[in-house]
Amino acid sequence: MCEIGKADMEIDPIPASHTTISGAITATNVIMANWSRQMWQNVVNRAIRMLASAPFGLHFFTATVTLT
Repeated sequence: MCEIGKADMEIDPIPASHTTISGAITATNVIMANWSRQMWQNVVNRAIRMLASAPFGLHFFTATVTLT
């Protein structure tokens, strides 16, 4: 729950059930579509590092990415 309107902008924590982000990527680019699993793992690892760094890191408790 967020309480907006007060001078100090008090914001309550977001419940864990609302902090999961999921999705899928479909690559139609010929080069990217043929990337190896290791190349994709490198890309998602870089995304995790970016989420962990400032200014994003202050807003994430944890970040994980799973390749299937």
